[in-house]
Amino acid sequence: MNKGFSVVLGMSLAYGVSFFGLLLAYIVYQRNHHKDELWRLRPIGVSFFGVVYGYVLPLIAVLNALITVGVKVARGWDYNLLIWNDASLLYVLPAAVLLFLLIGRQLWRLRLPGYLAALVVAAAGTVWTAQLSFEAWFADARNLHVIGAAVTGLIWHALWTVYLLKGRTRQLFSTAKPVQA
Repeated sequence: MNKGFSVVLGMSLAYGVSFFGLLLAYIVYQRNHHKDELWRLRPIGVSFFGVVYGYVLPLIAVLNALITVGVKVARGWDYNLLIWNDASLLYVLPAAVLLFLLIGRQLWRLRLPGYLAALVVAAAGTVWTAQLSFEAWFADARNLHVIGAAVTGLIWHALWTVYLLKGRTRQLFSTAKPVQA
C-alpha cells in the first residue's frame, strides 16, 4: 500500500473515532444537564444513531453538494473529476432530506416512523455491506482494504440492527407518546 494513502487512512480513522467520542460525550452531558425531559427518555444509542444518520450524514451530503455545484460553476458543468456527477446530486440530496426528516426529526422525538426508518436504514446497510463483503472476498484480485472496510461496515450496521430490534429499544417506541418539541 502506498505510504501516503496509509497516512491519510490512518488519520481519517483517528479523526473519526475522536469525533464519535466527542459526540458521545456531548450526548451524555446533555442527558445529564438539559432541562428537556426527552434527553433523559431517549437512550444514548438512539440519540447517537439519530445524530449520526439524521443530522451529520445529511449535513455532509449537503456540504458535498454545495462544493460540487461550486466547482461545476467555476470549471464548467461538464467537469466531473473528483466530485459528484449530475446524477449523484439528483439522488443524494433527496435522500439526505429524507434522512433528516425521518431519522433526524422523527427518531429524535421518539416517534414510530423515525424508529421504522432507522430500522430500515440499519437493515439495508447490513444487507448492502454483506453483499460488498461477499463480492470483495470472492473478487479475482483481492484488496484487503476493501474487504476490511466492507466487513467493518457490516459489523457496524448489523450491531445497529440488533440494537434497534432489542426489546427495550423497540418497546420505547411502541409505548412512547409523541413528544412536542
